Amino acid sequence: MIRVARFIAVGSAVLIVAAACGGMRGPRPGMGGPNGGIRPISEQEQNIRMMLSFDGNSDGTVTRDEMEAALRRQFAACDTNGDGRIDMREMQAENDRRFRVNGAGASPLIDWNQNGQIEFDEFATTARSLFAELDRNMDGKLTSDELRLMPPGRGPAPPMEAPPGGRR
Repeated sequence: MIRVARFIAVGSAVLIVAAACGGMRGPRPGMGGPNGGIRPISEQEQNIRMMLSFDGNSDGTVTRDEMEAALRRQFAACDTNGDGRIDMREMQAENDRRFRVNGAGASPLIDWNQNGQIEFDEFATTARSLFAELDRNMDGKLTSDELRLMPPGRGPAPPMEAPPGGRR
């Protein structure tokens, strides 16, 4: 009998400790507390923010020319010795700066062709690809419709087709 009581007591103590360790420590994300209203930024929102940062005249539309000009300014700022390419030292300095500003969400510079330096085309590849992806009508500019956040799990709405007879 004592053996059973001891087993139950030890088992109960283990369950209590396990429940205490697994309990919630402070408010859950989005549920109050000092950072309760802050939600992580989605990749889509980061991409749209990046494209809007290229809007040179702040009209809400980003043209391919505006993006290219902004990328050239960014590249020149990274190319501190002005030799037309970003060497490993400059790349590390820029990646450190990006990490300080954006934390784990930073997009690092990468020497994609592994030749020890980053040329302008290499530097611009990601932004150019993103621009092409967002420019759904392929007119060389991103309008507010193309830079709108879509609800999670949804892409752009498909075009509506007129029913037979031409009326809706």
